Amino acid sequence: MIQTGFESRVKVQQIVESQLPSFILDENPNASEFLKQYYISQEYQGGPIDIAENLDQYLKLDNLTPEVIVGETTLSANISSTENTIQVESTKGFPPHYGLFQIDDEIITYTDITANSFTGCIRGFSGITGYHQDLNQEELIFTETKSESHTSGSKVKNLSSLFLKEFYNKLKFTIAHELQDTNFTSSLDVGTFLKELKSFYQTKGTNESFRILFNALYNETPSVVNLEQFLLKPSHSEYLNREVVIAEGISGITTSNLVGQTIKKVTDETTSASISSIEPFTRNGKTYFKLTLFVGYNDFSAVEGNFVITPSTKTTLSSPSESSIITVDSTIGFPQSGTLYSGNNTIEYTSKSINQFFGCSGITEAISKNEIVRNNDIYYGYENGDTTKRVELRFVGVLSDLVKSNSIKASEGDLIKVKNLGNLIKNPATKNYTEIFANSWIYNTASSYEVVSTDSNYTLGSEIDRSSLKVGDRV
Repeated sequence: MIQTGFESRVKVQQIVESQLPSFILDENPNASEFLKQYYISQEYQGGPIDIAENLDQYLKLDNLTPEVIVGETTLSANISSTENTIQVESTKGFPPHYGLFQIDDEIITYTDITANSFTGCIRGFSGITGYHQDLNQEELIFTETKSESHTSGSKVKNLSSLFLKEFYNKLKFTIAHELQDTNFTSSLDVGTFLKELKSFYQTKGTNESFRILFNALYNETPSVVNLEQFLLKPSHSEYLNREVVIAEGISGITTSNLVGQTIKKVTDETTSASISSIEPFTRNGKTYFKLTLFVGYNDFSAVEGNFVITPSTKTTLSSPSESSIITVDSTIGFPQSGTLYSGNNTIEYTSKSINQFFGCSGITEAISKNEIVRNNDIYYGYENGDTTKRVELRFVGVLSDLVKSNSIKASEGDLIKVKNLGNLIKNPATKNYTEIFANSWIYNTASSYEVVSTDSNYTLGSEIDRSSLKVGDRV
């Protein structure tokens, strides 16, 4: 067996003497030696009996080691035509006993090996040197040779591994499509490579597949240059290099003077982006601006930070100057404490409820009912880069990716307005369960009633709703 991890199995040559009857040995003393030599000639590595008995091990991919597939070593010293110990660089991959090798035109067999020599060599031997004749591919090449002298550095070819190499070539032709005629690097573990070949084909075209291929062919790790990264790419139907936001001008904005400029967030100047274009439009008599923010031409985004909608609400009650409380429609979206803007007031507050800001300071001008109150998440830039012309913007929310029901008859460009949020549930005298449930909530919202008379008692112009005014409340 060659040194490839084959199991050690008993050979006939090792037991033939003990199997012969004694009367045959008495009458023919050389019978056992004759049979032993016969079986040696049939059981050598690659011989007919060896292949028949060990075919299962020949078919193991783990036995396709680099030493077997390459099947070569070199002479480390000159040898004469009668030398029976031959020094080589390495005997790894050669059978430990009775193997065949070829130096130049001479075939040699041996009885034993060491790490770097063949011993008990028989010179000028005969044997199979190839599995295909040039003009008759189905015929083996059997060669008779004579003993010759050889010089150091001559190639030593392992003839005992011819069958394994033939099996390897057939296996490459079957499963290694497009690689069957390609020689791999001598250090490649082809057994492992062929077992993992499916993964190689699955990654075909990736950087990893190029690395595997060049390692297998040249034992080199390539540097893959993706030329696409160095090309200017035009936009196409699915390639977006802009982000679109809707903004309301707070102060100083003109239609085009911010194009090409950078805007930043007041509360976090690391949040920034460049404006590619500005498109004004009007809704309900108010002017808004559609801003396109430049992203870039590759996977790296030029938009830094997190752009968010500026929270805003409306007051439901007036607040006099120096007041510490502001009552609004809703405080949802505002932080627990922070800065507010209303008219010319810059207001600091310390806490909030669902519809009121507490601990307010900075109300220098009275705030009337239905005034806009917003926080300081606003954005600024400069007209044409002139720092004396500051522009402030408030980002507003828009509806996107609307899924239209079949019952809605609408076309592109139509205006859609929100009539109410959620279900509109009335409060009749006779109620069903849903109307009872929905009208039983008590809301923490500001209420107002019309006073029609102030004689001895206050007379209101409408019925008192128990959810907004109860006995004991201060008015």
